[in-house]
Amino acid sequence: MPSLKTITISLPVAMGKEIEKVAKEEHRTVSELVREAFRQYQAQRNLKALALEGKKAAKKKKITPEDLGGPYQD
Repeated sequence: MPSLKTITISLPVAMGKEIEKVAKEEHRTVSELVREAFRQYQAQRNLKALALEGKKAAKKKKITPEDLGGPYQD
């Protein structure tokens, strides 16, 4: 198993209870749920950064959504 870092977090009581409930229903640990949530957050953040990078590159090359057609057109 890879090395782990233990982090203590504070949550509103209701959120903590909901996390524990979901973990129990899914036969997972709270840590697994939090790791999954962070991975999803990170993926979404990376996707937004990539989209912004693409938007900047398109602007620099003067490419418009109309140039691309299909689902990219407004």
